[in-house]
Amino acid sequence: MQALALPTMESELRALAWATLLTPACAVYARFAARRLRPGVPRLAALFPTFPVFVYMPCMFSSLHLRLFSTFFHTWLAINRLVLLALDLGPLHPRLPLLPFVLCAGLPIKVRLQQPTKNQASSSSSSPPPSAEFLRPCVRSVLLLSCLAMAYPYTRWLPLYALHYLYCVQIFLTLDLVFSSIALVSAALMGASLERQFSTPLAVTSLNSFWGQQWNLMAVDLLRESVYAPVRARWGRDVGVLAAFLMSGLLHEFLYWYLTLQQPRGEMLLFFVFHAAFQIAERRARAAGLWRPPRAAAYLLVTAFMVVTISEMFFAPFVRAGTDVRLTEETTAMVELIWGTRKYLLHPFRVASS
Repeated sequence: MQALALPTMESELRALAWATLLTPACAVYARFAARRLRPGVPRLAALFPTFPVFVYMPCMFSSLHLRLFSTFFHTWLAINRLVLLALDLGPLHPRLPLLPFVLCAGLPIKVRLQQPTKNQASSSSSSPPPSAEFLRPCVRSVLLLSCLAMAYPYTRWLPLYALHYLYCVQIFLTLDLVFSSIALVSAALMGASLERQFSTPLAVTSLNSFWGQQWNLMAVDLLRESVYAPVRARWGRDVGVLAAFLMSGLLHEFLYWYLTLQQPRGEMLLFFVFHAAFQIAERRARAAGLWRPPRAAAYLLVTAFMVVTISEMFFAPFVRAGTDVRLTEETTAMVELIWGTRKYLLHPFRVASS
């Protein structure tokens, strides 16, 4: 971790400014090229020059949180969607209006496709705005992350697995806060209803439900369309699941390098292959009637399995590199900044009241 410079306000704002300029520029160019070229090799060749830009973007940030989100937004999400666009697949289409195209190209948002019924059409005037459903997860995540940040100095006595469970909670809350905040602004700008990216990943009773219906649904949709569907069509369902998890493992190997600047050892890949094997086994056991525990028992078993495997196989490389300490310090500093800003903003009212 010594090779990665400590973030400063100036360096991160500069990197954010560059990312804010480069991402829409690449998206506008991609839309322009896709409208004039047929799907296939010509369109892919025209879009290829944008790929190195998105691969490099995480390197502009020194903050691990911003590197993490840039890796997902740019290196994985944007490139994946542009490759699908080259094949005339995915959520991007040349005929999309400019603003939705740009937003959907570089942000983890997905427009909710729904056919309004007569009752929905009659009540549309009284329905809440599309962004309203994202306010509650934003507020909830801010409050709970603040509680976690204040509690971390007193958690050293906890067993390792309990501490890593708190890390899992922190990851979920952080991702949900960022994704919901982005969706909140995007829905307000487009006036469209957007899909939630998480359901209830901390209360699942099945590995298939966790990976397929609860966790990071944006990534699930893209992996399903770009990897799982074509592989399944040729080699069957189990091979499709394994291919999707292999791709996810490779992407997390890139994430490990971005966050640690150390050569990956294949541990991320091993973690996802391991989960793919257990997901296939769980589905087959359910189909054969061999795995039908009570809901409470299933929750405890699946949670224990997730925490142990994440602790031993997923967190271990990051802990070895000191990433967990750096992320915790950044979270604490961010909470302190937010609370300090709150006190500063309320200071004039205290002066006036006195």
